[in-house]
Amino acid sequence: MVLATTADFRPAAPIPHKHTPTTWRFLLDLARNPVEAFGDFAYEEPYVYKRSWIRHFLMVNDPDGARHVLLDNAANYIKSDQVQKRIRAIAGNGLLTAEGASWRFQRRTASPMFHARMVSAFAPMMAEATEELLSRWSRLPEGAEIELAQEMMKLTFDIISRTMFSNEVTIDYHALAHAMETYLDTMGRVDPLDILGVPQWVPTPNRVRARPALKFIRRELENLIAQRRAKIAADPSSAPNDLLTLLLTTKDPEEGALFSNAEVFDNVATFIFAGHETTANALAWTFYLLSQAGADDARVAREAADILKGRSAGSEDVPALVFTRAVIEESMRLYPPAPILSRDSIGPDKIGPVNIEANTSVVVSPWIIQRHRKLWKAPDYFMPERFMPGEREKIHRFAYIPFGAGPRICIGMGFAMTEAVVILSTIAQRYRLDLSPGFVVAPQARITLRPKYGLKMRVFKR
Repeated sequence: MVLATTADFRPAAPIPHKHTPTTWRFLLDLARNPVEAFGDFAYEEPYVYKRSWIRHFLMVNDPDGARHVLLDNAANYIKSDQVQKRIRAIAGNGLLTAEGASWRFQRRTASPMFHARMVSAFAPMMAEATEELLSRWSRLPEGAEIELAQEMMKLTFDIISRTMFSNEVTIDYHALAHAMETYLDTMGRVDPLDILGVPQWVPTPNRVRARPALKFIRRELENLIAQRRAKIAADPSSAPNDLLTLLLTTKDPEEGALFSNAEVFDNVATFIFAGHETTANALAWTFYLLSQAGADDARVAREAADILKGRSAGSEDVPALVFTRAVIEESMRLYPPAPILSRDSIGPDKIGPVNIEANTSVVVSPWIIQRHRKLWKAPDYFMPERFMPGEREKIHRFAYIPFGAGPRICIGMGFAMTEAVVILSTIAQRYRLDLSPGFVVAPQARITLRPKYGLKMRVFKR
């Protein structure tokens, strides 16, 4: 395959800097926007190792090295303390942050909700929610401007509520969205004070600003859990067979204990947050890319029209929507929902040619490795053909890791891909989305990768 760019369109991304930053400059860049912090060298070298008075640091950009960290010797690499500080404020000891036996039990408990059969059963709910979105759009004037990132957030939040919580989430979405944005912009950013070891009880500006948002989220989710507990207590047979019921009724096979109140809350927060935030961002970036690549946009619409013939997509259609899936995969290559995977080494190890000590910060960054110049042709450009049959198989498994890899690979990967294909194809056959003239698009990492200024787009019927 000859890879060629369309009109030399380079999707929005920071231009890597040429200089080697000081430790302080690097910390400040991380705090502002981690995807801007790494220079040209990171996109060229397989390993970047820095010894520091704060902590030794190794960035692994070699797929074989990434496999070693995420799979072959995964037991030596735990979620980094910096990730823990940023996520635990909202997700506690849930599936994203737990380690060891606690993580294994939580993973086993949640897994049935993400088996292929269950995902197929959820597809009609995904389509129904998408149809309701399109019904709203149908009442807009031609060319009306919308905030697409917010639209996708509302849609995927609706879907996670219907599928994982049986449509019993009654939280006001706009209030939740505001609380989540506050959380991400405070606790979700890399804070140099955390890196320098400032204790968690110290009221730093970010922690103080996050408190009302976290209090709101906790109150609303505790109400949701209490209502389900009451339903189970009154009549267990009336409780929906969903994730929340599993969390409240599944016993640890080793000790026979139910999840504690804290563990139930932590996982409800984890799945509501991770279950809609990441897919919404992936879809927003995908529509942005298609708005700048007319031929690819037309091809997605044509494929959807040929297969769906005006109806919503179902799980049975997903395998046939080959180009649609390729577009989503290429979008997640350029804009991975979780741009940085950070681990701390428990003991010494050798990763590729690098010998590291215990307590080394080890980073495998999907943002870097999926744009690495030694691994990809024209890595900064949008080329869905990379993921078409015959080409997809040539990609090293650990050069493309938007869902992570190894034992801690995202439990909802199959759910998210089905959801994204159903939504994109159902929308694309009926509407074209154009980026609003003059609108500035910029990726910003705050745990997840969001459009910094949102995404203003205009809606046109096909």
